Amino acid sequence: MEIIECILTDSYCYQCKGAPGKYPAKPAGILVHSSGDNQAYLKRYVQPSPDDPNYENLILRLGKNKYNNSWNRNVKKSMHYMIGKDAYGKVSVAHLLPLDICAWGVANGKKGSYNYQPMYIQFEMQEGNKSAADFDAVWDLATELCAELCKRFGWTEENITSHYEAHAAGYANAHSDPKGYFAKHGLTMDDFRQRVGELLNHKPEPKKIEVGDTVDFTGTKQWTNANKLLSSKATPCKAVVKQIYQLGKSKHPYLIKGNGVYGWVNAEDVKRI
Repeated sequence: MEIIECILTDSYCYQCKGAPGKYPAKPAGILVHSSGDNQAYLKRYVQPSPDDPNYENLILRLGKNKYNNSWNRNVKKSMHYMIGKDAYGKVSVAHLLPLDICAWGVANGKKGSYNYQPMYIQFEMQEGNKSAADFDAVWDLATELCAELCKRFGWTEENITSHYEAHAAGYANAHSDPKGYFAKHGLTMDDFRQRVGELLNHKPEPKKIEVGDTVDFTGTKQWTNANKLLSSKATPCKAVVKQIYQLGKSKHPYLIKGNGVYGWVNAEDVKRI
């Protein structure tokens, strides 16, 4: 994955090495943010310092912030990474702070702050990227970034949290991101972590079939109770799970009803839709 290196050396956070956090800091996980505004382009927050040896190329790639209100100045907020569009309209990742400097993204909760101890690597997704195609690009880059960081630090997807989850745990102020941004696209932080797990080559645990689920019945036999030996004919169809046998091991643990079956059936003949 390509990452635009644009360290914000004029930012207050960089200048004071993320104080009052301990420097160099040791990251304990990843914290996911979304911006809560309508900004789509990296240049709103990300600009190189004038003495950056790659200044001209970075301005070409990021675009020029004519309002001079990027985060590369004396403002008390920061991220390690930002995900938004470059000057060419391509959704990209920019790297803003060294990973051993604490970023200032979650303030304090009742138990402390994930800015400091424990210190979390933090990144922001710019919510101005709201179309389905733009969001998909943001999602893909965000999950890939997390997977790369997990591999680098020896973490799993369980080391990833969000601003609203950090607040619920007592380590951040009361923000709800990125819940709303994900919800607009039918996704959650659990979906996010699952996708990172897939990128880490973890096989997610299959979701258990529950009463009320609609399933594909692929068998040809059914039984009048969960432990009967003699079967009757059934035909493949979509069916609803009416009951699950719970008292130990059963030969036919699912009672299902559909247009072709109404009886207890084998587990291997029932597939989640």
